Amino acid sequence: MRAVDRDAIDVRGIPARTLMENAGRAVAEAALQRFGVPRRPLIAAGPGNNGGDGYVIARVLRERDPRVRPAVFALGRPERHSPEARENLDLLASEGIEVVLGGDPKDLEPLLAAADLVVDALFGVGLDRRLEGLPGEVLAALAAAQAPLLAVDVPSGISSDSGALLGAELSPQLIVTLGLPKLGLLLRPARCDIWVADIGLPPASLDAIGIGQHAWTGSSAAARRPLRPAAAHKGSFGHVLIAAGSEGKTGAAALAAEGALRAGAGLVTLAVPRGVHAILEVKTTEAMTLPLDDAEGASLAASAGPRLLTEAQARDALVVGPGLGTRDGTVQAVRWLLERYTGPAVVDADALNAFAGRPEALRGPGPRVLTPHPGEMARLLGRTSAQVEADRVGAVRELAARSGAVSLLKGARTLIAEPGGQLRINSTGGPGLASGGSGDVLAGVLGALLGQGLEPFEAAALAAYLHGRAGELRPIGLLAHEMAAELPRVWMALGTEAEGDVCPGLRRFC
Repeated sequence: MRAVDRDAIDVRGIPARTLMENAGRAVAEAALQRFGVPRRPLIAAGPGNNGGDGYVIARVLRERDPRVRPAVFALGRPERHSPEARENLDLLASEGIEVVLGGDPKDLEPLLAAADLVVDALFGVGLDRRLEGLPGEVLAALAAAQAPLLAVDVPSGISSDSGALLGAELSPQLIVTLGLPKLGLLLRPARCDIWVADIGLPPASLDAIGIGQHAWTGSSAAARRPLRPAAAHKGSFGHVLIAAGSEGKTGAAALAAEGALRAGAGLVTLAVPRGVHAILEVKTTEAMTLPLDDAEGASLAASAGPRLLTEAQARDALVVGPGLGTRDGTVQAVRWLLERYTGPAVVDADALNAFAGRPEALRGPGPRVLTPHPGEMARLLGRTSAQVEADRVGAVRELAARSGAVSLLKGARTLIAEPGGQLRINSTGGPGLASGGSGDVLAGVLGALLGQGLEPFEAAALAAYLHGRAGELRPIGLLAHEMAAELPRVWMALGTEAEGDVCPGLRRFC
């Protein structure tokens, strides 16, 4: 965003004061739209341009209704403000707006007690250090405020790059982010509305920067949904082979099959160890089954590899891994298969564990999507789960680059990266996904989309969106097979979600 701003100002000739005025006016309009007319809003303004936006917000709220009596708590010394921020601070005096130059958090207490709306304009994009001392105390006071809270651009104390918490955590009801969504807003999901304000950044500035990361929303997903012609038949929508299951883990195979069928696959065949074949014949009605050579514990034997390859090459897509286990014969069969299979494949769960510490060995002759959770990602990259979670973006991009495959890192915000570094951040999901078997359903959904002809990067992002939306239906007690059963409804609702314009210049993001 800093680079976009510089291009807009230095190359396109848009005055910085114009962008600040546009930003402040857009946020003030959002406040009125979301909360109505506040009588005593408090604007907490920081020392940078985010604070300058806050000064504009105070002025515009007063302009819109003379009954509004804003108060401004200005953190930092005015002489260190940018010229645009200082200019807008000086304008407040002419409007009769109360300004408290903040050197003592106690000065903030009566302002917060009287406020019916608090606007956090302390720190915006680029915060990279923990807030301590006076800024930390001011942030803690805002976090304890009783009035509704609106955050400008990103909530103060959150890294706009990583979502890391750098101070007391605010709980805004509304975030109005400026120009474009920020990566940190998606990586640290907030239970609030997020609106995007158009502040007049020219499209040419966005194009000039070459943005490499994109939010994946309902409109994105709807635009990639494969067509289903009226005259189609089951052969029109792909035949998916799912190599899955072992003793004690037949549920993983059944859930992957249901995920694929619910996501529109025309035909699904479950390739399973012979020892659990009879169980899956009973568990699955719509999916066909294929028994393969097995070994101890009803797990795939190494000798199953050639038969599995022949069967996979005859289908439109392959899913390998859910519930397979990691016995030696199974690992040998999986490695042998993936070295030779030329079609599109989803490599999940235990199939990923077969390549622990060796992601380069996942390169193969066909397109593939890797779907690790943080623990599997840690095993692949040779680090801890905590290290993966500390830099999810870096981890998923590294795996994609080293494996040459589209990589999908599951989590509170699922991330999808392709080998060239392009990143998509899924906007759906929640605690409803925290249920055994959820990942198996996702693997099946992704296999179905590959079987219907979608390219791996598109298929992975669409699968994550559909799966996440199904998981939002209940925050607790949603079983994996129930999640799969909701997929057709989610599919039909694509494009009807509450995205779109709030009013001119403000767009509902999520």
